[in-house]
Amino acid sequence: MNNNYYPSWWNTTITIYNKYQDPLTRVVTWHRFVLKDCCFWQASGDKVVISTNNNDTVLNTANIICRIPIQETYLPKHLWIAQSNDIMNNYFTLAVEDIIVKGEVDDTINEYASGSRASDLLKKYKALQGCLQIESFSDNTGGGRGNEHYFVRGI
Repeated sequence: MNNNYYPSWWNTTITIYNKYQDPLTRVVTWHRFVLKDCCFWQASGDKVVISTNNNDTVLNTANIICRIPIQETYLPKHLWIAQSNDIMNNYFTLAVEDIIVKGEVDDTINEYASGSRASDLLKKYKALQGCLQIESFSDNTGGGRGNEHYFVRGI
C-alpha cells in the first residue's frame, strides 16, 4: 500500500551534483542528476548576536532544507559508488558535501579548471538562495511511513 500523498507545494525541480573521488587515482568528478517538479525547498535565515566585553557581533546564518520524495533512482552512497562511472549517471545519492541547486541547471563541475570548480557553482547560485551544500541527510523511508522522503539540510 502506498501511503505517499505529497502536498501540492512539493513541486520544485532540483539539480543534484554528487561528488565522487576515485579510490585509486584520487581524481574528483561530479555527476549531475535532475529531479523535476517533485521536491520541497525552503530557505530561511537567522541573526545570531554574540556579545563579548560590551561588543556585539551579528552573524547572519542561512539555512536551506530540501525534501525529496522517495525515488527509484536513489541509491545509498555505498551502493552508488559501487557502480561504474557510466551507470552512476542513471542514479543519484545524497551525502554530506554533495550540492543541490534549485531548478534545472546544466553547469559542469570540474575541480581542475578555474571557474568550473564546486566552489564556483556554489558562489554562482548562493546569491539567489538557490543552492545548498549538504551538511546533513536523513533517509525517511520505509517502516510504513507516509510521505516517504529524503531530508537534506545545508547552507
